[in-house]
Amino acid sequence: MVPTPLISAQEITKGYSEHPLFAQLSLAIHENERLALIGSNGCGKSTLLKILAGLEEVDSGIISVRKGLRCAYVPQTDIFPAHLSIGEIIEGALADSHLDHGEIARRRSVYLGATGFHDDSITTTNLSGGWKKRLSIACALALEPDCLLLDEPTNHLDIDSIIWLERYLSTVPCATVFVSHDRYFIERLASRVLEIHSMYPNNILVSEGGYADYIEYREERLNQLQQQRRSLANKVRREVEWLRQGVKARTTKSRARINEAHRMIDVLKGSPHGEAPRAELDFSSTQRRTKELLKAERIGQSINGTPLFSDISLVLSPRSRLAIVGPNGSGKTTFIRTLLGEIAPTSGRIIRAPNMRVACMDQTRSQLKDELRLKEFLCPHGDSVSFQGEPIHVAAWAARFLFTHNHLTTTLASLSGGERARALLAKIMAEECDVLVFDEPTNDLDIATLENLQESFESFPGAIVLITHDRYLLERTASSVLGLLDGEGTFYGSYAQWEAARENASPKSSDKKASEKGKELKNRVATKLSYKDAQELSKIEKNISTAEEKLAAIKQQLDSGEFASNALKLSELCEALNTQQAEVDSLYERWQALEHLRESFKKS
Repeated sequence: MVPTPLISAQEITKGYSEHPLFAQLSLAIHENERLALIGSNGCGKSTLLKILAGLEEVDSGIISVRKGLRCAYVPQTDIFPAHLSIGEIIEGALADSHLDHGEIARRRSVYLGATGFHDDSITTTNLSGGWKKRLSIACALALEPDCLLLDEPTNHLDIDSIIWLERYLSTVPCATVFVSHDRYFIERLASRVLEIHSMYPNNILVSEGGYADYIEYREERLNQLQQQRRSLANKVRREVEWLRQGVKARTTKSRARINEAHRMIDVLKGSPHGEAPRAELDFSSTQRRTKELLKAERIGQSINGTPLFSDISLVLSPRSRLAIVGPNGSGKTTFIRTLLGEIAPTSGRIIRAPNMRVACMDQTRSQLKDELRLKEFLCPHGDSVSFQGEPIHVAAWAARFLFTHNHLTTTLASLSGGERARALLAKIMAEECDVLVFDEPTNDLDIATLENLQESFESFPGAIVLITHDRYLLERTASSVLGLLDGEGTFYGSYAQWEAARENASPKSSDKKASEKGKELKNRVATKLSYKDAQELSKIEKNISTAEEKLAAIKQQLDSGEFASNALKLSELCEALNTQQAEVDSLYERWQALEHLRESFKKS
């Protein structure tokens, strides 16, 4: 016998205007499952979560809840009274649960401890965004629910906290439904993934397993939908041709055929045309080819006498992809501000290329002025945005980022979090720069936009400095990782190496074997460049110059117009240009890797 679902939604519809967020959506939540809700910004994920929590009513359809079901809901934004302690917050969350004082005290102690709190007298004013999120989760868990509903639970958490959260939630003995754009979090936690989108029948696509399983299933389903659409289009074409022949609808059979033809036409009009539109991201570069855009020599930074980091050396060159990782408060944002010259280093020095141009997306989105209208923000003067040397009307430019004409007269304050993030990306994209700096760019962005952002990073010819808690983006983007911890900075070849090092350094892994392995690794690394690497480094700058000269010669041939009428020669030159450009890029990346290695040995 199949157990009754905890919550069942049958053909529900919800909207706040004439166009519903979703229509005739059906789903069921089962015991102990972990269901991830995903979809584009504005598709209704948070609204669906509130409906399941009983906080919103549906426009139509039926919501059935198992008798006696206990639900706990954690919103995306955590708001607490400033004057209360965290212990009082937990007690307030349990105030309506009809528990005796002893049970309330037990749960306060258990769930504050489980979420990392060791002093329940701390007031909420002293909590960072990440710790406020932990407190929200502690309040929900203290209710000991049958179903836990979480809206973007990884927002404001550092990577260590996200890893803790996904491990903790995997052991919680209740059903968990969560909205998230963190692909690693979904992959490691979800047992089922539900995507909301109008291109699917009944507005949803449901796949078993984690994020990787969802990607595979989604591809199969989209192919099936496209095949069904093509088949339907062929049938409609035949029926329209039959209708045009003027057959009189005198018989029941003819009338039925006419009705069926109109029905298929209506279905075809409403059927999906493929995937939803995505923001078009393509950052502008100055195309500067200098070997060193920025060089930091043994820099350090202290705040009120407390060192945040020290003795860090690095080089940013074209195609550099530097990620900065570490727990909240380790100095990641301060390190970026030091690199950019916003604050002077307390030790060491920074050398920047003359007239180096930087485009920055900071964590607070400080460039966004709430009183400005979108048009004024994107285009302060006139009606056109200059992009890669070409003027583009501001309406067309805004449309690339999924804004309608009506959005242009909307103030930035009235835009959603995702829309504000896209507006800032649109502004940054129009700026030609040598270095892109992104401090937590993924907040409020949906998965589709994150995928486009990742692709745009891959094609950008300048340098990128990135702080993010999105581990998937880190893994796919970073060519080197700087880990900040306890006033020190260490370079790693990838995010996976940093995570492995952190895991090995944790108390759980500090056995004798791990300690000996760590000492062995340190002794092996902290020597000097190998003879082969040293020889390569001594020659690589000359190799870069030679490769760039060859690239310039090919470009000169193409620009001369000598082969304008020779299609075969032009094709050969274009292929040679691409090959030579790839060689130059590869040499720059290798040169940077060797420089990082040499600087790390100097520090040792």
